[in-house]
Amino acid sequence: MNILLYGVPAEIADRIAGRYSLKLTSTLVAPGEQAGLQLIPPMSSPRQLLAFYNAMLARESEIDAVIVCDTVSCDAVSTVQYCSPQGKFFTVSGADGDEALEYAISRIVETKLGRVCAHEGI
Repeated sequence: MNILLYGVPAEIADRIAGRYSLKLTSTLVAPGEQAGLQLIPPMSSPRQLLAFYNAMLARESEIDAVIVCDTVSCDAVSTVQYCSPQGKFFTVSGADGDEALEYAISRIVETKLGRVCAHEGI
């Protein structure tokens, strides 16, 4: 499993990885390896965006979710969304604080791990 995080604070990514026994990496996890979260560093240059785009296209079938935090302040959100596999792009907001952000990301991760239905609790 590969879940990519963009714009998510490293501390929150680390706590989520620990909670679900996921490996926190800076590269996509190969098929058959332990599930992982990939914390994508901010990208601003066209070269970085192109390299990211090409990597996403090449590994599209291995990506389970792409979670982007605070799309308003993210300059690369359109590129990240465009190269994300269809139906696997999620946005979350950090406006309500770290606890709410961590909860929102946790719900997506739990859904992808099959531990909870996305609509549960509504």
